[in-house]
Amino acid sequence: MDFTNYLADKLINATVRNLPYTPVETVYLALYVTDPTKEATGIEVSAASYTRQVITMSEPVDGVSTNLAQIDFATATSDWGTVGWVGILDNTVSGNLLYFTALDSSKTILTGDQLKINANQLQLTLT
Repeated sequence: MDFTNYLADKLINATVRNLPYTPVETVYLALYVTDPTKEATGIEVSAASYTRQVITMSEPVDGVSTNLAQIDFATATSDWGTVGWVGILDNTVSGNLLYFTALDSSKTILTGDQLKINANQLQLTLT
């Protein structure tokens, strides 16, 4: 996963400029139909049955962390479009995009489909 300019600025300020950054307790996984980009300009899925899902990451080892549990999005009650990216945000609605990545393969979500992401499938690496 890549991190956004928002998070990069916060991390630099916190680590070398002694400016505090208070992370949130809960982060959420979002689905995108366009690349979120470092500027957080992507288009997130917008449909009646869609909501961001809580994601819990493992303790990092050598700069690598993965999602601890399977993430289950709701069954689509309408077409969601073709999902090609995911992002981690700091709020259930609106908020700041922290990390994002392209999926290995895009998935078109149609009415009746349910997107699931297995445990340890998302990897966050800082190098």
